Amino acid sequence: MEKKTIKFKFSKFLLDIFIDVVIVFVLVLFIRHFIFAPFRVHGPSMCDTFNVYDGECFSGDGEYLITSRLPLNSIFGWQIAEIDRGDVVIFQAPEGEKGEYFIKRVIGVPGDKLKIANGNVYVMNENDEYVELEEPYLSEENQGQTIPYRTEEAYYEVPEGSLFVLGDNRKKSSDSRRCFKSLGCDDDSTPYLDENLLEGEVKAVIFPLSHIRWIKEMEYSI
Repeated sequence: MEKKTIKFKFSKFLLDIFIDVVIVFVLVLFIRHFIFAPFRVHGPSMCDTFNVYDGECFSGDGEYLITSRLPLNSIFGWQIAEIDRGDVVIFQAPEGEKGEYFIKRVIGVPGDKLKIANGNVYVMNENDEYVELEEPYLSEENQGQTIPYRTEEAYYEVPEGSLFVLGDNRKKSSDSRRCFKSLGCDDDSTPYLDENLLEGEVKAVIFPLSHIRWIKEMEYSI
């Protein structure tokens, strides 16, 4: 009788461990899919905002980030958060292989009319006037260096369900200006990012420890 009791207690102990593991696993999946997700920055396209080591822009795998997935999901039709102009986002590469991700900054949201000219970005305001977009996150090297693809001026109107995004390192970024292609736009490509490709909004750098910081949200007055 005593052996049966011990065996029963041990089986119950194993069952409790199994249930705990399943609960933790489900919680991790829930958090990963709906709340926060980790990513790692690769390449120089967002310098000097990300991937700067000892004052130098790093071209390889660099900082680890935490992204919020709240703007991608709604609860009973209620949108908890939204992607705004100035946010830094992670998204699936529109022209890349599955599992390849880009990091860029949102410059235009649905309905925005944009112009790139004289090395700067302009957004049309409610008075139908193009106003230069203030971009304090650009390094001194990148100020006035937003050059459109194969033209001196370029105009864009962001459609519904899409975004216009640029890297902070304007000299070394395959972004909306180039339709996310290293060789640039062609007849079959679009400069606009489908919102369905979004993976999250970058909220913080969590590694290396010396780089830990929150990402400041931008406030624009157009």
